[in-house]
Formats: sequence, structure tokens, C-alpha cells
Amino acid sequence: MYKYRVPATSANLGIGFDCLGLALNIYNYFYVEESKTFVFKGFMDLDLKDNLFYIAYLKSCEYFKTGVKALKVVLKANIPIARGLGSSSALIVGGIYACLLINKLEINKEKMLEIATIIEGHPDNVAPCIYGGLCCVNNDSLLNIKVSNKWNFALFIPEYEVKTSEARKVLKRELSLDDSVNNISSAIIGIEALKTFDINNIKVLNNDKIHEPYRKKLIKDYEECRKVAMANGVKVFLISGSGSSMLMISDLPIKLEMKDISFVNVKVDQKGVACLKNYSL
Repeated sequence: MYKYRVPATSANLGIGFDCLGLALNIYNYFYVEESKTFVFKGFMDLDLKDNLFYIAYLKSCEYFKTGVKALKVVLKANIPIARGLGSSSALIVGGIYACLLINKLEINKEKMLEIATIIEGHPDNVAPCIYGGLCCVNNDSLLNIKVSNKWNFALFIPEYEVKTSEARKVLKRELSLDDSVNNISSAIIGIEALKTFDINNIKVLNNDKIHEPYRKKLIKDYEECRKVAMANGVKVFLISGSGSSMLMISDLPIKLEMKDISFVNVKVDQKGVACLKNYSL
């Protein structure tokens, strides 16, 4: 039996809509072995047609021409669902990785990203899931960036969901030239600030004009959480992915409390998907 983990991810980082993603040290753990029939434990979607792990596994078997071996899969899930932390991407990457391990294939992350992007539709979550760290990615290229370990990260995770499909509906279809230039320049400066621990320039991550002004209305606690965070020295306050979680970045340790909202300190995961060892339950 193989045991491996897949990290949570926080996409967009404010100014990097659909192209930036950060891997975080919240993990889904998978225990996988060959079986006579498919057995899934710990999954929300037991119907195979809706199970993203199963869909990704079959797609990978087709891609690598391995044939389909039945699996027993046990999921120990720690990534909250529909909270903007890449729970769907983790299942997709988990399914691809299972195909590689069970068939003893080379772990080729470039090919993993190709398959995952086809299934997910965009690479901003699946890329950091696979590679770890900060990823800047489009359909043709990927830049994997090591974030300074001096930064402190934390999350507010509300009890309620924001579905990606709903979060996309509120976005404008067209952008002004000024807003486009703002996000491009802020992304360049913000990425460099994350790499070099630039305390002054990190605040540009707050400058998004593409999605956060519209999506924050879907998160009823957004304004209150932001007010508390910024009043306590947080440098950056962002919607994680499409929400409802909110990501905070600071040069100082972060410790906050909000009623009915989980607060979690997190770190950047630098490895991405990783096999821990041969393991028996």
C-alpha cells in the first residue's frame, strides 16, 4: 500500500487571478493499493461519476496507456470543501499520482500538470498542488517560486461555502485598461516581495481590481475579518481562491480570533504532492 499527501492551495493571491497559486501545509492523505474491485473510503462523492479522484485516475490510465487496475483508496481529508483551498484539485492530483505509483511509472510533474489542467480547466490550483511553493502558470508555461520563509501566513475559514461557479458569475466580462495594468504591475512587484521578504512592497497584493471587489460580497464576514486583521498588523488580506476562506500574510506572527470562524496558522508547502512511504493500514 502507498501512502501520500497532497497539499491545500490558495489561488489568485489577490492580484494573480487564475495564474498564481500557493501550496499550504494542510494535507489530504491517501492510502492506495490494488484491489479486486474499486473501494473508496472517506470520500464525499461515493458515486464514481462524480468522484474527481476516480475521474483523474481513469484519465491518467488512458493518458499513460496502462490499462485500469481496480484500487482500494482510503482518504484522510483535512482540506475543507468549497472554501477556496483547492479541495477539488487535491482529489484530481491524488488520482493522477495513484496511477503513477500503482503502475510504477516515473513521477513526471510536467505530465501530471497537463492531465490535471485538462480536468480542472485552469492550472492555478493544480500547479502548486503538484510542485509546491508559489506557482505562476498559464496553459503553456510554469514558474515555480520559493517564497521567503520569513513570512507568516494564516487563514480565516468560515463555516459556510462559496462555490466556484457562483464566484465566477459575479465577475465582469470586460476589464478596463487601467485595471489590467494595475494587476500586471502589482503581480510582478508582489511576487518579488514574496521571494525577498520585502515588507514595504508586499502590500501590493491587496491591489486587485479584477475579482476581489466583486467576490467579497459573497463572504458575509469579509469586511469584519479584514478590519480585525489589518488592525492587528496583517500586511495582506486576501480571498483564498474563490472563497469563503481568507488568507493573511504578515512579517510578524499572526494570532486572531473571530466568532464562529476558524483561525489557522499555516506555512508554505515547498514539496507539493509527495509519497511518504510504503504503508499498511
